[in-house]
Amino acid sequence: MTEYKPQQLDKKWQEAWAASDAFEVGIDPSREKFYALEMFAYPSGHAHVGHLRNYIIGDVVARTKRMRGYNVLHPFGWDAFGLPAENAAIKDGTHPETSTLANIAHMKGQLQRLGISYAWQREIATCEPEYYKFNQWIFLKMFERGLAYRKRSTVNWCPSCNTVLANEQVIDGACWRCGSTVVARELEQWFFRITQYADELLKGLDTLTAWPDKVVAMQRNWIGRSEGARITFPIAGAAGESIEIFTTRIDTIYGATFVVLAPEHPIVERFARESPDPEAFRARAAKFRALDREARITGAIEKEGFDTGRKAVNPFSGEEVPIWIANFVLAEYGTGAIMAVPAHDERDFEFARKY
Repeated sequence: MTEYKPQQLDKKWQEAWAASDAFEVGIDPSREKFYALEMFAYPSGHAHVGHLRNYIIGDVVARTKRMRGYNVLHPFGWDAFGLPAENAAIKDGTHPETSTLANIAHMKGQLQRLGISYAWQREIATCEPEYYKFNQWIFLKMFERGLAYRKRSTVNWCPSCNTVLANEQVIDGACWRCGSTVVARELEQWFFRITQYADELLKGLDTLTAWPDKVVAMQRNWIGRSEGARITFPIAGAAGESIEIFTTRIDTIYGATFVVLAPEHPIVERFARESPDPEAFRARAAKFRALDREARITGAIEKEGFDTGRKAVNPFSGEEVPIWIANFVLAEYGTGAIMAVPAHDERDFEFARKY
């Protein structure tokens, strides 16, 4: 053969693979098992080059393992249950089930034409009751054991998608899906007590020797395992109001010269409303929130901040110290507020020298 003609060859062999269940898998105790799973696809309706880049890499791994004798399970699924699917259906004027299933059928055909070696008999979609009933069961078990709880929290909100975004889904201050500017909004949310599993999760990270350091650092910060103390700093001039800070060095509390809040901290909006120029205040905080998450986590940014004009009272010394907002404090670490002790912390010293 001197020329590869996919229109002639691909269809023939893909039909042969399907007819022979070439990529389906059964139980075979005599062979070593290998489970290959890429992230589920969001059924937007059309596969694009981003899908190809992701799923072809997974297929290379699965096919390599098969060639080496492994009994390979390589299934596929659709991340099809959520507000994005509902919003898309509203925009198109169709029922979410109708549009979602149509999108899945179209994208499945595209992936099949690519010849990726999926065990399609094990295909699932997260919008199917047979699937999400197990999500509900797991959630109820976690709730019964006190591992799921509700509280108000500042979240990343996309006004176009009308949904909350994870920190990793905010790229340079914009929604990863539609590019709209992400805003901070305080909502009541469900949370899981991930810290209950912190030791086990951190132990697992130690085995990921081939992972990039910045990715491991992000995971460590997400897990949030730290040993320290929570201390309440009353807000000067605000009877009964306070800021809870987290510190791993309570022994240095007498050296605290200022308190620093993450720009996402819930009290930031209140300080903004009570400031002489609320819009300018909000704009400065929003600038910090829009910074690259990885850079904030790893510290690969120039440390910046501004004085809120408010003061907190050191509960040990009674001294009033200024309250700042800075780009290097993370809402998900501790309480989203820290006490700064320049004499004992290099980062605090660097920030204090600058301002």
